[in-house]
Amino acid sequence: MLLLHRPIIVFASVAMVPADAVTQARADRPAPEVPEVRTAATVQRNVQPNLATVTLQFSADGSSPKEAGRHLASRVDSLRRALATLGIPRDSIVNRNQWYWWRGRIETVVGPVRYAPRSKPGSDPRFNYPVQDTTYRAHDAVEVRIRDLCKIGAVLDTAMGRGITDISNVRFAATEVAAAQDQALRAAAVRARAQAVAIATASGLQLGRVLSLSTQADYADRFDEFTLSGAVATGTEGQEGVATVVVQPSVPVSVTVYGRWELVSKP
Repeated sequence: MLLLHRPIIVFASVAMVPADAVTQARADRPAPEVPEVRTAATVQRNVQPNLATVTLQFSADGSSPKEAGRHLASRVDSLRRALATLGIPRDSIVNRNQWYWWRGRIETVVGPVRYAPRSKPGSDPRFNYPVQDTTYRAHDAVEVRIRDLCKIGAVLDTAMGRGITDISNVRFAATEVAAAQDQALRAAAVRARAQAVAIATASGLQLGRVLSLSTQADYADRFDEFTLSGAVATGTEGQEGVATVVVQPSVPVSVTVYGRWELVSKP
């Protein structure tokens, strides 16, 4: 008996899937949402000012624009010389006359109507002709920067002694704020984390990793490390013969820290 052996052939098919397709499929899956807590803390530190500025506005009249400008320049020069005797350098007295270009640096002032007699002797006064005198008034303003704050009152008294009464409030500023800013940043960061810990503990969770820490809110478009708010103080004029006294306020340096932390379950 003859036995025939037939071979059995098995066909196998292997599909090759690109690695990029697997990565893309994983990326399409929505990432699990991680609970988080957001806090913001603001800390303010006060620093002493080291600069004061005051704006003095004045004017001068003349029968022509040239004459009015000459009288105005004389007033400015007189003021500069007087302030120099107080120790205010000339480069600390800057012109601010661009404020007046909007309404015109030279103003025309038309006087009341008056009747002038005719030039012919013996003419009837009933036929006098009306005239109006024109006066030209030049405006200017100077900003005085005072670095020795003990001289603020003397500067105001000097200005008023020269007939300058249009005086702005004294504006104080601090230029050395680095140390106060660093202290406020550290304190704000600690306070923001303490708030986050309190929220997490009340929720039965604990803080995980830090997601972000910044002095800029998520929705802010402009980075602003700190805000130096301007302080304004006005001088009080006492009795006659008593110098003006200006109380120097402190200048606040305010810092806000925004933080985001991950919330995780307690072990």
